[in-house]
Amino acid sequence: MKRFVLCIMLLTLPGLLFSNILMEEQAALERLTTPQVRYWKPAMPDALAVHTVSSLQRTDRIPIRKNPKLLVVLYHNIVFGRTGNVYNRDLYNFEHDLAFLNRNFTLTNFPDFLQQENPANTDHAIITFDDGDLSLYAIVYPLFRQYALEATIFLVPNFIGQVGYMSWDQVREMSNYRTADGRKLFHFESHSLTHRMMGSLTEAEIYTELRESKRIIEEETGFEVTVLALPFGHGAGDARIIRAAKESGYTAIRTSLEQALPLNQVDAWMIGAVNIENYSTDVMVSKVLALLGR
Repeated sequence: MKRFVLCIMLLTLPGLLFSNILMEEQAALERLTTPQVRYWKPAMPDALAVHTVSSLQRTDRIPIRKNPKLLVVLYHNIVFGRTGNVYNRDLYNFEHDLAFLNRNFTLTNFPDFLQQENPANTDHAIITFDDGDLSLYAIVYPLFRQYALEATIFLVPNFIGQVGYMSWDQVREMSNYRTADGRKLFHFESHSLTHRMMGSLTEAEIYTELRESKRIIEEETGFEVTVLALPFGHGAGDARIIRAAKESGYTAIRTSLEQALPLNQVDAWMIGAVNIENYSTDVMVSKVLALLGR
């Protein structure tokens, strides 16, 4: 009798296992066929759910300088955890970067800086982001709103709406945001139309890249685009690109040349930037201070 029951169990076990496997495969299949969620919105958009420093608020006066300089910092993606990708900046070090910048620089944007008439006596910094990654909406947007920090975001229109990038609705929401005193925090500029190496393009292609990206961003946001960031920093100082930019309505070009120049020596068509990679804030601070000569 025992042998008979054991035989029955051995005969039915494969069927049970096979049935479970089919159920698991079916569940996996259902998960794969579920429509992808491309964009997400925090439940509480006014504040970031995770903080790594108690406050980014400035406690002391910004240091007065005899030879104030401009520092443009360049980020791409912000992530919650540590990462091996040099273009990803983890939130822990990113917030410490911001605390350092907010304590030591007057934070500004390109139009305000270029139109500044009165001589400044503090170092200035412009915080920029390239490409339009979704993390700018998910992480940077609530964080910068909380501390009223300004950001300049260089968009590639052909990337917007793709998986991993912001949607135009999200871009417009950020662009239209104002602080309680009416200050605009998020400035959207051009990073070309398709993110190709500008210096390798024909003159006709350069004009298309500059004019179409400018036109699309202006139509989507309702605000003028006046600054171009060169993809990969390629083509810095190229007379064809500068001429096309001027004729297309731009007033400045941000390159990837690693420099921090005195405010009165900044060339609007060759503005450098420091690309912040995946290292600690201590390394970032040392790098910045060396560039500034502080």
